[in-house]
Amino acid sequence: MLIIAILYIGIAWLVFFRFKLLPWNWPWRIVTALLGCVILAVFIALLNTLTPSGRIAVVGRVVEVTPNVAGTVTSIPVEPNELVKAGTVLFQIDPAPYDAKVKQLRAAVAEARQKVEQLKSQVDLVVADVKGVGSQLDYAEKRRDDVERLAKTGATNQFALQDAVAKVDGLTAQVQAANAREINARLALGSEIGGENTTVAQLNAQLENAQWELDQTTVKAADDGYVSIMTLAVGARAVPFRGAMSFILADDMSIVGVFDQNGFKNIKRSAPVKLVFANRPGKVFYSAISDVYRGVGQGQVAVSGTLARAETVGTSSTFPAKIEIPKGIDPDMLRLGMVGTATVISDKAGPIGLLATILLWVKAYAAYL
Repeated sequence: MLIIAILYIGIAWLVFFRFKLLPWNWPWRIVTALLGCVILAVFIALLNTLTPSGRIAVVGRVVEVTPNVAGTVTSIPVEPNELVKAGTVLFQIDPAPYDAKVKQLRAAVAEARQKVEQLKSQVDLVVADVKGVGSQLDYAEKRRDDVERLAKTGATNQFALQDAVAKVDGLTAQVQAANAREINARLALGSEIGGENTTVAQLNAQLENAQWELDQTTVKAADDGYVSIMTLAVGARAVPFRGAMSFILADDMSIVGVFDQNGFKNIKRSAPVKLVFANRPGKVFYSAISDVYRGVGQGQVAVSGTLARAETVGTSSTFPAKIEIPKGIDPDMLRLGMVGTATVISDKAGPIGLLATILLWVKAYAAYL
């Protein structure tokens, strides 16, 4: 606007003072002032609608690194504000208690498997007992039948018959007891899930969880990025659900511009945009609009069972748009929170686009001040 005002003042000076084409009296003074205000307002309106400008900021996702297990931090091998590759160890939690738990559960699994083998042997032993007692019962029943026939002919006495019957009854009870022991042994052995003994399966599940906890004592970077501010120290206690450090994703930075609504109709995807960063005075970067957001938080209505109050309805005079990272910019130059100015040049701008470009260059060099 200052350039337009200077040009207008220069033209007025030429007309009224240099060439004296018109007299510098009060009527012409008023006309000149009003005409200047109108011209300035027209140019401002054209610039705002055809070449909308707004502030920009570099934004990006910051991952809050939160450990999954608790423990004392024993080492922090990374340095702040240096590029960290994916998979690099960020910090180490004392693994000793978790390693001891893994060893304990491995021993328990081995013991449980040994007990399974013992149960198998016990089943085989009980089966053999059932067969042995069954054979004895068969022989005793034949012996009892023979004694009964002899008792009927008087070849033997009743005492021998009673003894044979009692022996059969005793062996029958032994067979029933042996069958019961076999059933119990098979039930103990046959408690399985997916072909594995339930006790062994439970211990294996506990072992897997303990091994996972042991692995979680080593906290690694999920992606390339930076640890900006290192507040974690060796000897500090890390606990789950509490952030230990902030990790900036290197490949997830973007530029967001905020523009007034009166010129937002010309802000579309792929629209050319010129950028000036405050930390790079005297230089203009060329980019394009990559995405236009569908709304802002002021327009959000919370789900509720009550009617919205009129004073709670938010308003916003600006809308955000996402801008592509300029190809000619050094990625190391970008920092979260960097600010600057952006100007979108619409395809209908014409000479106004040239004026907007000149104004942007003026802002670029004014950044030196």
